[in-house]
Formats: sequence, C-alpha cells, structure tokens
Amino acid sequence: MTALCRRLVENRYRVSVFAVIITLAASAAEAQVLVAGSRGTPESDLNPEQEQRLLAEYWTIAKRYGAEPARATKELGAWTRDRIGKVQSIQFQPENARPDYLEGKAEWKPETLRVAAMLHSDLALEQIRQRNFDDFEFQVGIADGWLALADNRASTPGSLRARWNVSVARLLLASGQPGLAERHIERVAARIAGDASILLAHGTIRETQAFLMMADASGSRIDEPAFATKPRDAALTSAAAHLEKALAIDPALVEATLRLAHVQILRRDDVKAEPLLKGILAGTPTPVIKYLAALMIGGVQERRKEFEAAAKTYFNAVQTIPNNQTGYVALAQLMHKLNQPSDAATVIERMLLRDAADSVSDPWWKYPLGLDLAIDGKFEEYRAEIRK
Repeated sequence: MTALCRRLVENRYRVSVFAVIITLAASAAEAQVLVAGSRGTPESDLNPEQEQRLLAEYWTIAKRYGAEPARATKELGAWTRDRIGKVQSIQFQPENARPDYLEGKAEWKPETLRVAAMLHSDLALEQIRQRNFDDFEFQVGIADGWLALADNRASTPGSLRARWNVSVARLLLASGQPGLAERHIERVAARIAGDASILLAHGTIRETQAFLMMADASGSRIDEPAFATKPRDAALTSAAAHLEKALAIDPALVEATLRLAHVQILRRDDVKAEPLLKGILAGTPTPVIKYLAALMIGGVQERRKEFEAAAKTYFNAVQTIPNNQTGYVALAQLMHKLNQPSDAATVIERMLLRDAADSVSDPWWKYPLGLDLAIDGKFEEYRAEIRK
C-alpha cells in the first residue's frame, strides 16, 4: 500500500483498534458462551411437574410474541438466564419418564420454535445496544438453539438459521467486536457447511482482523517485525481461503471477489489482485463496488509507476461516488507526487466543496465493517418471515 493508504487505514481504524483493546480487557465472563443445544448434564433441580410448569410458562410468552412482540420481550426480558437456560436444556435433553397424568408442555412445531428464536433475537439486539456483549451472546445462543431445533438439528445453506447467524456476525463486526464476530462465525461454520454467505462473512472478519494487527510489546520493547507479522499473515491466509471457498460455491459473489483482491494487495501480490479487479470493472458492479475496485486498482497502477493510468482510475472513482473523500485524497497525492501542486490543490478544494450532509458516506470507511450496514433491516426481514 502507498504511504497515503497506510495513513488512511491507520486513521480510519483507530476507533476499531480501541474497540479491540477494550474487548481484550473485558471480563472473563464474556468467554462463557452458550453453545446451542449443548448445555452439559441434564438439569436435576426440578421435578417433572416443575419442568412442565416452567415450559408452559415459557411457551405462553413465546407464542405471544407473534401478536404482541413488545409485551413478550418485556415479559421474557425479566427472566433470569438460569430460567431461560433450563427451558432449552429440558427440550434438548432426552425426555424423562412422566406420570401418566402429566401432560408434556414442550413445543416442537418449527414455526413456534422460530418465533421463540426471534424473541430472543430481539432481546439480544437490546443487549448489544447497551454494549452488554455477555448477555448478547447468551440470548444469541438461545435463539440459535431454537433455530437448530426448528431445522431438526440439520440446518442447510441459505436457511433462516444460516442467514440470521451471518447477520449476527456482521452486527458484531460493525459494533467494533471482530474477536466476538470471529468466534460466532466459527461456531456457525462448524454447524452449517458449504454456505457461501457464511464463508464471505468469515473472510470479511479475518480480513478486518488483519487490518488491526499490531506488533505486540513486551515491556518497552516491540516485537521484531518478522515475528509481529505472523498473526497478520495468518489472518490474511485464512481470509483468502474463506473467500476462495465462497467463490467456488457462488462465483457471482462480487463482494467476495473484491475482498479477495484486497487481501492479495495486503499480501503484496498485485499480480493476483489486478485481474480480479479488472474483472469487476468489466462487469456492471454497483457504484459502491465500482468505487472501491477503482481505488484498489489505482493503487496497483500507482505502485507500478503508471501514474497517468492511476490518475484516470482515481478520477473515475471520484466521479462514481462524488461525495467521497478517499478518492480525492488519493488523486491529490498523486498530483503532488507528479509535481503538480496547483492541480493537487484544485482537487482538495473540490473535495471541500462536497455536500457536508453527505460527506461521511465514503464506502471505504465502512469497507472493513462490511458493505451492508443496514443490519436492522435484515432482522426485520427475519421477523416478517416467521410471522407468515
């Protein structure tokens, strides 16, 4: 990357780096994650009658969610994690013998289980708004458990469970929690193999983590570069592998192609990156994809000292997303490098005349967090789906 790009990356991800530092300093309790459908030994502190009463109370609230979501979330939000965990534990464990007079209250209809999942999904979203990632992971784990049970523990690529989990991982990434996002997507990938969207999300997370890799310091001494780059290289290798697998399943995933090209650039392999980027620009990409691909290929051309071609490419990027900043800065820097300070100043002046109300819309700024940050809309789609 050019010095400009490195500075842009450093500035752009400073907030995310701070978030990662905060994450690493979080309490050990956050590491205790509920694994859907695996609660350990069966609960032994409730007798059969108590178990069925607990199930009946829980499912009464869960079923209410379809018609009265606000009331249901408020009621279940008052439950302790222990009570909620017991409900799912009872249904996941082999059913004990019951007296003949005792009716079972467990629910097994897929539509009912998915309603319960969306109820816990809403509870999880409220926790992440409060930055309570421990309770967020708990509620997400419960929701995923119900989605797994609704699929008879055999979820397939493209299922509601797969799509919902991708949105959860992207939400964590967009919230500045790449470590939690990776942990979540790894669990999902282990349960739903061959899903291109899961692989794309996994590759995105690993790519972003590579951005955030810094040399570890011991006392006043910083690790040698050869040692410090190992985790970054490992993250890039992992990102490339996930993105390549995603494209093998669905070659039409343009975002995966773009990210794979960018990973190759970060690995200083412009030769592999360039044809991927040219292929994107030869098609009919969205303005956002076209803008990002132009920035990347412009950098490739600039590093090859093809300055005229790079200037044209940066100019095309600026025209594609007029209210950007990165394209203007890249073009101005190139003009300065070519000893054209007047032209460089003109570019910066035009950048400063952008619409101030839309001056934060540069796609490059949100690139490491995922290109689709309208995640609330995704969860609303899932709610609508289970209400059909």
